[in-house]
Amino acid sequence: MRSACAAGGVLGLRLVTGCGRETTDSPAPAAPVAVQLGEPVHESSPIVAAEKYFARKVGELTMGRYQVEVNAGGALGADSRVTEMVRTGRVAFCKTLLANLTAYDKRLGVANLPYAFSGREQCLESLNGELGRRCAAILEEHDLVVIAYFYAGDRHFYNHLRPVHTPADLKGMRIRAPQNIVSIDMINALGADAVPLATNDITSALQQQLIDGAENSVVFYVTEQHVSFAPHLSWTGHQQAVDVLLGSGSWLAGLPAADREAILEAGRLTQVEQVRLWNAATADHIARAKKLGAVPGDADIPAFRKALASVLRTQRGTFGDLATLLPETD
Repeated sequence: MRSACAAGGVLGLRLVTGCGRETTDSPAPAAPVAVQLGEPVHESSPIVAAEKYFARKVGELTMGRYQVEVNAGGALGADSRVTEMVRTGRVAFCKTLLANLTAYDKRLGVANLPYAFSGREQCLESLNGELGRRCAAILEEHDLVVIAYFYAGDRHFYNHLRPVHTPADLKGMRIRAPQNIVSIDMINALGADAVPLATNDITSALQQQLIDGAENSVVFYVTEQHVSFAPHLSWTGHQQAVDVLLGSGSWLAGLPAADREAILEAGRLTQVEQVRLWNAATADHIARAKKLGAVPGDADIPAFRKALASVLRTQRGTFGDLATLLPETD
């Protein structure tokens, strides 16, 4: 028997990994099998478009034996809950921020360090290389298989109180933080008060002014309708967001070998398509943000880098040798 699960790679490179368990060549299902994919973001996001592409490819490559149903908008629950359902085999697939998986291994927060990458290309190159392979191997130990890495754009601060040009402008603001220690430390280091919240809780928190702002990509800012409640958008570009489409190792291990390989091939194709969809959407969403009332402003990037230097110093040791795989940035 063999253990063979592979994650797709951007630009056609393969990230080869194992399921962490022995697999059997089970017979093909007699009838189409419907499986679930949990997604926290809104239906209109290009991330969801990529997941629907994945669903189509799974159907095509397995000749209709598997039907992936994409559940957007947090329909299956919060990120952490759905990820655990995938790990235990109750759900086949989910997508989450890579850094949110630090509950399984703290080293998975490495790509979330502020200004770790100079931009999109450097981020994608790292995901295609040893950094991406090592993160996939870590997740495999927890029965989570990397189906694809998704590039989720550069992240910026936005709020309802005032323009933010320097870290001093964030002082005292209640800013939503993803539920991982790097993001929490980063926001606190800038003088704001980090408020950890699940993805599908942010919009209501902004609407009720339980928080003053958040930080994310401009695509997320528009598709989640945050622009309606936090018009001050600051081009800080403090992180390159890395999402990951995960499959259940236990579920995949029980599939016929041909079906398992077809699903992994669908993931490789999806990783390439997701980057294309994201790139096409970005300029459009910047224009839409302005039409919807956003007031974008430039940020003093050197000042933000300086303020976040302590986070880099403190957190780099957390990630062990994975930190050495980050590229050199200016």
